[in-house]
Parts: sequence; structure tokens; C-alpha cells
Amino acid sequence: MYYEGGRIVWSEATGAHVLVGAAFRDSWYTAFDVQYAGYPVTDTFCGLRDGGCGLHTENGSLYQTAGATPLFVPGDYRDVWARTGWENGPLGYPAGGAACQPVYQSGWCGQTFEHGVVLRTDTGVHPVWGAAYDLWKAHGFQNGGLGWPTSRTFCGLRDGGCGTHFEGGSVYTSPASGTHVLAPDVVDAWGATGWESGPLGYPVGEEVCELVDDGCLQRFQRGNVYVSPTGAFAVSGAILDRWGAHGWENGSLGYPTSAPFCGLRDGGCGQHFEGGSIYWSRATGAHAVGSELWNSYAAAGWERGALGYPTGAMFCGLRDHGCGQHFQGGSIYRASYHPRGTGYIVSGNIRNRWAAGGWENGQLGMPMGNAFCGLRDGACGQHFHGGSVYATRAGTFAVLGSVKTAWGEQGWEHGVLGFPTSDGFCGLRDGGCGQHFQGGSLYAAGPVTGFRPAPAYVVSGAFRTAWAARGWENGSLGYPVGNVHQTPGGPLQWFQRGSLQLRNGRVY
Repeated sequence: MYYEGGRIVWSEATGAHVLVGAAFRDSWYTAFDVQYAGYPVTDTFCGLRDGGCGLHTENGSLYQTAGATPLFVPGDYRDVWARTGWENGPLGYPAGGAACQPVYQSGWCGQTFEHGVVLRTDTGVHPVWGAAYDLWKAHGFQNGGLGWPTSRTFCGLRDGGCGTHFEGGSVYTSPASGTHVLAPDVVDAWGATGWESGPLGYPVGEEVCELVDDGCLQRFQRGNVYVSPTGAFAVSGAILDRWGAHGWENGSLGYPTSAPFCGLRDGGCGQHFEGGSIYWSRATGAHAVGSELWNSYAAAGWERGALGYPTGAMFCGLRDHGCGQHFQGGSIYRASYHPRGTGYIVSGNIRNRWAAGGWENGQLGMPMGNAFCGLRDGACGQHFHGGSVYATRAGTFAVLGSVKTAWGEQGWEHGVLGFPTSDGFCGLRDGGCGQHFQGGSLYAAGPVTGFRPAPAYVVSGAFRTAWAARGWENGSLGYPVGNVHQTPGGPLQWFQRGSLQLRNGRVY
């Protein structure tokens, strides 16, 4: 029924409702006829924001601002709009009719609002508003790199932020960081860290490419995401700082090959790169373990092993073109003649003895293998380029050159000599050297290292006692020139100026 100021519409299903004003009367009639609005289910209601009025129908709603033509919002669009807060929400009032328009090309249907749009796509009905809508528009709507939205704009994020997902990436905005596009692989890497609530925070810039090997990066409040042939990975905090100190992707470490991993021993974190790894703990800070030593650190059990965390950077330029690095529980050293990526661990008392001897610059030189334990009486040993070091209950001692050779010929610690009980000592008469062991001593009449070292011979038991009584190498006999050997008259040992023989339990 028509009236001068509007119309009353009745149906059996909805009852009678008043449409106030010619504008609502005419707009409802058009929507009923063309857009399947259905019958009104409410009277016209006013007093809305900016003098607006509205009317709900079976299949949608009509809304207008003061003096404007009411616009119909179809049911599924209306439901989405309602969830954003109607006209008081971020979308505001409808600004155009719902349509599938050529300007948006085929497959696109939606409705524009004061501050955004509601779209129906293959993935559902999505409202996009605010800064995300403005940026999407600036990128060419669905014809740009972002494509269609795949989610609604969602707000209530940390620090007042909002986000919207699209086919070609995502848009995130916050008052502090601005509004930025994130490519899909960056989104995945960022999401793996906890989105804006994680260590990276919000993006603060657009993706920048043209890095080495066609890499890209995007900066965030507290870190970066890098995209390269190795994948897309976040780098942040102390690990980012340490990576930067090594030259970023242009340095020896190259690009990251893993995401950061935390929850390590003592609350530490780590991250792998093309050329090594960076490990951090509160006690040690962040330090890189380069490819030169990486295999050895891995074989030792990473930070969970005896080495623990690195305590400083790798240092190179050592003797034999070597490199080394210190850790909480020891050190790794390698020389140019070691297998690539492999160094050897030196730790504990053996490391202390090696250090006391001048590290790799001393007589021992570079390690030639890792320490070996399970020896007699729980001892351990380690071979070096110039000798070996043994750690026993009696102490830790180095065995060098021809003394080591002679000891080995006697069966090492299982032979008559047992373990060393002193370091080697040189500077004796005529430049000689000696070393004491559990079961005797080894003496050489000249240097035991270097070019053509003097051979060392065993002096033990009653022979050593008798030799000592005669003044050792300074006495009348001089140095031994052979080991004890059997003769018809009994065991005999020759010295430079005489011999000793065991007869009837006594040495003469």
C-alpha cells in the first residue's frame, strides 16, 4: 500500500512493515524486482551514524546516508558486513551496488563500501578494507601481483595491526611499521616464526631483490627474511648481527639454509647457513662455525656434546695454513693437509699441555686425530704432527720424535715402560734428551726431533739404577747406544764408553 511518505508492505511470511520515504520505497521495489531482496522483515530504522537509515529484508538490507539513495546489500555480503560492525565498522556505508562488473573482469562479484570492498571469489566472501584495500588497489586489484583475496581483513593483532591474505601474498599493517606486501614464501617463513608476535615483529619495508644469486630480502622490526635458491628463512637477533659481521650473504657463510632453532642446551639457539652455522647462548654470545670445522663440530654432538658452544670466532692464518676455534669444552684445529671440512678436537688436560707447549707453533704442531681413550688405567692420548700427548693418573705429558718411536716399539703403555711420568727433557750433554716412564727411561745422545733425530734407547730396572749410580749420561758410560739384549753371559746393554751386564742378579 502506497502513501505519500512511503509504503507499507505485507507478506504472509514477514508481516507488515513500514518503508519510510520515497527513496526507501523506490529502492526496495527495485531491489525486490532485480536483486531478489525479498520482503522487508523490519521497518525502516534511522538514527544511524551520519544521519543514516536502514531496512532489513529477507535476503539482504537497504542502507543510506542522509540524503543519498539507499543501496541494497545482498545477504551473504550483508552477513560479512555485519561481522565487521555494519556502518560503524571499518568498511563504513555501502558506496555502490552489488554487481559483477566488467571493470573487475570475469569471476569477480562484490560491493564497494566507503573504506573498502566485499568480494565473492572462489575462496569465499571476503571483506577487504583500510590500508590493505588501498595497497591492493595501488597494485592493480586482482590484476596485480596480489591477485584475489583469500581471507577477510583481520585486525586485533599485536600493537593494533591488521592483515589480509591474497593469492599472491599478504598485506600487513600496523601504526608503527606501516603497510607492506609480503610474497608467499616470505609469508611462510615469517609465519613459521610466529607472525607479528614472534621475534621478527611486523614488516617495515617491501621486498628487495637483486642480491647475490638472485636472492631477495624483506626487513622486519627485529630481523629479516631472506629468499634464495636455498629457500626462504628468517634471521634475527644476535644471529643476524653475527651473520652481518661475516658479510651477510656475500660473506663466507652465504645464505641461510634453515630456520632458526631454539630450545637448545642452556636455552641456546642456532641456524645453519651455506658455509657453516651460527650458535648462540646467553653465556657465550653468537659465533659462527665455518665449513672448515663444521663436520667436526657436528660429529662431536653440536652444543650437546663435550665441546658445548663456541666461545669465539674461527681464526685462520695458522701454521700449515691452519684454522682453529675455541669452544666451552675444548678447541677444534685443522691444517691444510687435513680432509676438507674436518678438524680435530683438543680438550681437557691434553689441550692444556698442548697450549703450554705453544699450541700449533710448538714442537707438537697440529693435531693429527681426535683424542682416544679407554687405554690402560683409564688414560687418554692424542697424536700430533710432532708427537703425542698422554693424560694419565700421574699427569699429562708429551712424547716427541724418536722417543715416541722407541716407546711405540716397546708396545706403548702396554710394554715394559708403561706411561710417561715426565715430559721429555733436552739440553743434556752433547745436546741429548731423555724422558722418564713408569717402567724406565728413554735416552738419546742428541736431539730427538728435526732432521735425522738421534735414536732413543730404553734404560730400565737394574740397568737404569746402575747407570744412574755412575752419573747418568754425564758419567763414565755416556749415553746408551742400544737396548738390553741377551748374551750367553746374561742380559747386556752397551753405552758410548762401555757396557753393563746383569749376572746373578747384579749389574756389573
